[in-house]
Amino acid sequence: MDAAIETIADLGLAKASNAAIAARAQVSPALISYHFGSRQGLIDQMRATIQQRVDEAMKPVEEDDSYVSALEGMLRRFAAHCLDNLPAMLVSTQFERHDQAGGAARDAEQAEGLAELRTFIAEGQQYGQFRPVDARLVASVLMNAMTDLPREIRDRGDADRSVFERDWPLLFVNALAVRDDEG
Repeated sequence: MDAAIETIADLGLAKASNAAIAARAQVSPALISYHFGSRQGLIDQMRATIQQRVDEAMKPVEEDDSYVSALEGMLRRFAAHCLDNLPAMLVSTQFERHDQAGGAARDAEQAEGLAELRTFIAEGQQYGQFRPVDARLVASVLMNAMTDLPREIRDRGDADRSVFERDWPLLFVNALAVRDDEG
């Protein structure tokens, strides 16, 4: 799986053949077909593996004791995961951008993620922790920003981690959080 992720990250989805993936993994291309059935089978398994790793990295922690701290924590953990797993996150971005790599499953996952974000934002608004903004719009913008973050990290190269682990989450936290003088 890691060889497939690294190969696609290096060559791009279109150029990453089973033969190239097998060469990196030091296995026969037939072994890939045997285990995954097809290229789409391999892609589906990669998508599931990458998503499982992202979900694990973004799990709430005890410090997430308010909607504001939960949003900030989730975004910090996501940024750290992107920084520490950039090849996989770039592959995930490629999957998001290519219909053949995801199709209906990707659309369903994206719709589910958007619904979760909308609900989270709406609940934060109900508890007076988030500003009264259009939750659907904010969720969509946030989801797009998360999709684009791996490319931004790659394009910036040697940027300070704090830009992504501190500053990037604060863009959204500061936009949504009710300030003390607003409460």
